[in-house]
Amino acid sequence: MKRLYGILLNLCLVFLMSGCASRSRQWVLADALEQPQPDAYFVAKSAATGNPSADAADKDLLDDAQQQLMQSKARWEAALTNDVRPATLAGLGPEESAAYRKLAVDPNLDAQLAAAIDLATLAGLAPGLNPTIKAAAAQVRATLEQYPQAAQLDNILQQYNAFTKQLETRVGPTGHKQMAAMSFPFPDALALKGKLIDEAVELARRQHEIAVRDVVTELSEAYCRLLFADASIAVNKENQALLEQGINVALQEIRSGDSSSNVVIMAQVELATLGDAVITLEAERETLIARLNSLLGRLPSAVLGPPAALADSDLDIDLETLYDFAIDGRQELQEQRLRIARMRTTVTLARRMAYPDPTMGPGYFENRMRLSSGTDEDAPAFTPQRDLDHRETPWFGQRDAYIREVEVRIEGMQSSLAAMEDQTRFAVKQAHSGLETARRRIALYRTSLLPQARQSLDNLDSAYRSGKTDFLNFLDAQRTLLQFRLEEQRAFLEFRLHLTRLDQLAGRALPRKSLTIDQETDQ
Repeated sequence: MKRLYGILLNLCLVFLMSGCASRSRQWVLADALEQPQPDAYFVAKSAATGNPSADAADKDLLDDAQQQLMQSKARWEAALTNDVRPATLAGLGPEESAAYRKLAVDPNLDAQLAAAIDLATLAGLAPGLNPTIKAAAAQVRATLEQYPQAAQLDNILQQYNAFTKQLETRVGPTGHKQMAAMSFPFPDALALKGKLIDEAVELARRQHEIAVRDVVTELSEAYCRLLFADASIAVNKENQALLEQGINVALQEIRSGDSSSNVVIMAQVELATLGDAVITLEAERETLIARLNSLLGRLPSAVLGPPAALADSDLDIDLETLYDFAIDGRQELQEQRLRIARMRTTVTLARRMAYPDPTMGPGYFENRMRLSSGTDEDAPAFTPQRDLDHRETPWFGQRDAYIREVEVRIEGMQSSLAAMEDQTRFAVKQAHSGLETARRRIALYRTSLLPQARQSLDNLDSAYRSGKTDFLNFLDAQRTLLQFRLEEQRAFLEFRLHLTRLDQLAGRALPRKSLTIDQETDQ
């Protein structure tokens, strides 16, 4: 009787609820049309506000790790704002760099560059004007935005989630209802992700430094070549003037019958050769100006004033110290070391993430099946679900194989690093040898060949004017002096280019001293 009474009471409740449902069905359907429908995987909105200024006492370990990520981002932003490394690569101090940053946005910049230029100004303007450097700087800022992304997935996994699963037994009614669960991501995995982002920011920072260093190197090389072109044009024009004077003297001798026209013809050929050399050098000069303008993000036809002369400076460290500077300071080597460290962090994170995060939650199961005749239905039950012991987690070999693959790749990267260091030492030795050769050539021309060529030309000039020698000997002596003067300028160009190359290999502006060329230079 009691059992029958319970059945009747349940039937009344069912009819009452179905009646309420029919009356409110139209409102439910209206709400369903207005609200987005959840998928099979439903993620509820977390109650956390996400406000970094919230009370730290209400934060768990995962929230603390997320706060540390955002603090790391803030520290990086402050460090990059006050970064003096680009100024150091350009050979400038912090105050000079700040002044050039202001000059880069000055509306009167074009007028100042059209009046005169110097290498320090061009190098100081490059970080604010060169598109390649600005793109590398933007890449650094973009990498900083990975910090909030690292915490985003863990924030989602930490929230409530429910799966709608139906137990399809093909026999009897469905008994498995909704399961509620909550994952608890480990803070150590988030910390490892933060470390990976730190290393990614360092990599982006090195690439920015490489961009600054290479642009400054290209500016220095183009500037030195521009000085060489100007000096060569000046030497050739000076020789043109001397040769024209010689031709006038030869013409007077022809009129007086003391010389033949063959001498004048040879002199005019030499004069035409000098004129063609001047035209070629002027065209090269225009190309170099276009190159400087392009490195500053300006139009190739923009006007640049005459370049200021460079001080004759020399390297102030020995070769062994130079090796140490290059191995420690070259950005490509630093970048490779960072890549190796980042791969190792990736292996550590992969080992950690080979196991799932702990999950806890209840599952509702109602068994409506009767196992045998006469048995009652089991009462509905909430079964707790937990997954906290990783020792019971099944292991799959493909994960371990991937980790072993990365470890082998790390060994290959270490071998590549050793090869890069060997190549760097060779490049340093090669540039240093070229520097020594150029220094000896400068000393040879300035202390020996040029004085002798000038003395020979003076003697032949006096002899020619007195009629003791012919014009051809005088022309040959003048050609020799011209060649020596041009070779001296070329030796200076090579010397400066090798200095610039050594700065690039060392990843910094190396110490300098005054260049002395009036003594033996067998350093």
